[in-house]
Amino acid sequence: MNLGTLGVDALMDSMAGAELARFARKIEQLGYGALWFPEAFGRDPFALAAHLLTVTEKLIVGTAIANVWKREPVAMLSGARTLAEMFPGRFVLGIGISHGPMMTRMGINYSKPLTFMRDYLARLKDAPYGAARPSIEAPILVAALLPKMLRLVAAEADGTLPTFVTPERTAQIRAEIGPDKLICVQQISMLEKDATKARSAIRGLIGFYLGLPNYLQSLRLMGFDDSDFAGGGSDRIVDAMVAWGDEQAIRDRVAAQYKAGATHVCITPVGLAGAWRGKSEDSTTPVERALEALAPR
Repeated sequence: MNLGTLGVDALMDSMAGAELARFARKIEQLGYGALWFPEAFGRDPFALAAHLLTVTEKLIVGTAIANVWKREPVAMLSGARTLAEMFPGRFVLGIGISHGPMMTRMGINYSKPLTFMRDYLARLKDAPYGAARPSIEAPILVAALLPKMLRLVAAEADGTLPTFVTPERTAQIRAEIGPDKLICVQQISMLEKDATKARSAIRGLIGFYLGLPNYLQSLRLMGFDDSDFAGGGSDRIVDAMVAWGDEQAIRDRVAAQYKAGATHVCITPVGLAGAWRGKSEDSTTPVERALEALAPR
């Protein structure tokens, strides 16, 4: 499985089925190597992955992430192995524990997440599976930002899926989990050269994440403090969390992530969710233009 080529990470729940197919094909035609998506409160991730894999030819598809609280390990393994068998070398299983406030909304008891994930990975490996085995097993990546979860990744998973990390933090993660594990970094980006416009839009995005304890702890590990979290985020934290500017500025940030030890980088242009509307062939959205401008060369 070649994850060296730049990918895209997108929340696609707002797209209708036909739009999903056009979007996935466009990503593949532009030369991106992988298309990732999170499990939010909408589509089933395995059904969605099967559709995306079917309508494309070579594109790698990954869950970033499938929620461990929502399905038993035997069901998670069954979904992953089915896709890995039918689409050899094209599916990556990214799993994660999500966040307490989000799980509370769903009535899920978010208790001892590290212990839960440790037990989950053990049960995942021991889960029964009676169908034909895939020729290439789907890599299992765990969303991890903090040291204890990263140590679990190093011991029991194939890699991790960090979001909102600086290249410097990526280098630390590489040192923590070792040279052979996959690090697939989600790099939020915005193709906007005006600092005022860019930072204003980014603050509208990151305010939600600044309210999540896991992200706050991760940001503190990167040297940020309460002064950076106030008012929707300081300029310093905005500039660190999201790559904004012209095409070269974003490409430079992606290159820095690779240099720091990332195996794969997937970009998420700000405004991606809901921006793809299946418009006429001669009409493009700002996000489409960003994806075209940042496509692998």
